[in-house]
Amino acid sequence: MIACPTQLSDLPEGRLATDQVRPDGVTVHSLTAHALQMMERHRWIESEHAGRDIGDWCLRDWVERYWKGFVRARLIEHLYGWRCWGAFDEADFGLLVRRSVEYHVSTSVLEQVASILGDGGENLDVINWALARGHDLDPILWLLDRIDINAKRHRLMTNHILMFVP
Repeated sequence: MIACPTQLSDLPEGRLATDQVRPDGVTVHSLTAHALQMMERHRWIESEHAGRDIGDWCLRDWVERYWKGFVRARLIEHLYGWRCWGAFDEADFGLLVRRSVEYHVSTSVLEQVASILGDGGENLDVINWALARGHDLDPILWLLDRIDINAKRHRLMTNHILMFVP
């Protein structure tokens, strides 16, 4: 189950020059810039293990192994309002903690749906979970429509990050 922190700690790479602070004080992080930092970190760790610089192929290795999970984790942070990511719609920031969502979907259902999606599940996995537990599908389908994870995934396909890899 996904815990709902009131505030997340700083990112390992800190605040980057590409991150912007809105007038309301919320930092809008660059998904691409932070992913590139994570890729370089992966290269450094793997090179340390190998005892030598293993080269740029390691960056593509990170994309293949971690990009989709990285994006999903950042999406969940954005939807819960824990951290704002510029790659996602500003209107979706904090979506999952708004009264309008609570009106339609209970907190326990919301947390389970977020957990399924955060762990790489798809809409069909959420629907199957709901059916298996006898939940009313209407509010869950409403929630899945609001989250619209398929459209967000399409916008951030692997080809996007590979444009920045040598």
